[in-house]
Amino acid sequence: MTLLQVPVLTLTLRGDAECVHTVASQWSPLPVERLLTGRGAAEVPALLSTTLVLCRHAQCAASAHALAAALEAPSPDAADPEPIELEAARETLRRWLIDFPAVFGGAWAKDEIAQWARLDSRAHIADFCEQHVFGMSAAAWLTRPEFDLANWAASAGTLPARWLHGLLERAERPVSVMPANVLRNVHENAETVLLARDADVTATSGSGWPAHADLWDAPGRGPDLASALLTSRLQHLARLCANRASRVTGGLRRGDIGIGWAYCARGLLVHLARVEDGRIAAYRIVPPTRWNLGRTSLLPDALRGLRWSAAQPLAQRLALLLDPCAPYRIEVDRHA
Repeated sequence: MTLLQVPVLTLTLRGDAECVHTVASQWSPLPVERLLTGRGAAEVPALLSTTLVLCRHAQCAASAHALAAALEAPSPDAADPEPIELEAARETLRRWLIDFPAVFGGAWAKDEIAQWARLDSRAHIADFCEQHVFGMSAAAWLTRPEFDLANWAASAGTLPARWLHGLLERAERPVSVMPANVLRNVHENAETVLLARDADVTATSGSGWPAHADLWDAPGRGPDLASALLTSRLQHLARLCANRASRVTGGLRRGDIGIGWAYCARGLLVHLARVEDGRIAAYRIVPPTRWNLGRTSLLPDALRGLRWSAAQPLAQRLALLLDPCAPYRIEVDRHA
């Protein structure tokens, strides 16, 4: 079976001649769920591993938990989280090495880029990040108080530190962040989420829906959304390097619906499954994109009212920070 092409996320900025008024996003899910419906539950792991491109280890783990919960079978808790954590760290660094310099500035040395292929263990990733990301061990970086991040960004000299320094210097719109409680929301609305599997994943609306894919686990404030997001990404990478990540996979059940989850480079990924007579009756993959760039996300508030000269480059930065693994395009609808 051939791999399915990753869909392109489209952000549309609409406004008058002066500034942005509204922000809309569109990112339709891959038709994987339709391939699974009617199949035997035992066939799902092989199908997913050959059809999904992004976050394959996380996808397979979330699916295993969802199916176990749906079948009321023992949870696969004994599964090694290491491949999922390494996948998240490697994917984060790959995007930072390839995509981020064009948007955030600067350039990696050729030998730094070449090292990515050899980052095949937590130790190798931690060593790379100590040299080229944090300028110190990840464990030491995590002990720094958050209010000291500006000093680190100004003095560390690494390219990610310079990115954060540049964002902090440009920050003009402070933002409050809160935990999103994605799992609680999905659990409470499992039937609705499961049966909406063919909808545009960013079309979910309503004040009760999560504003992001659990990118923050505590309330806080940031100078602006871009700097808050990069700080969150740095913290997540540091925890992975220092082996301090929280539990990365799990499962739960709502009625006859199994729910499985895993943390990937983009945030919390969720799978939902209903199994009848050993076959998939309904299946839904909820990507982090659904929350990170949905109608209730933090993105519209960050861009609304900005002049076009500021809004378009900021939209590029936010798209990469919110969903670093998905290709995207930005469209402008400007009228007099």
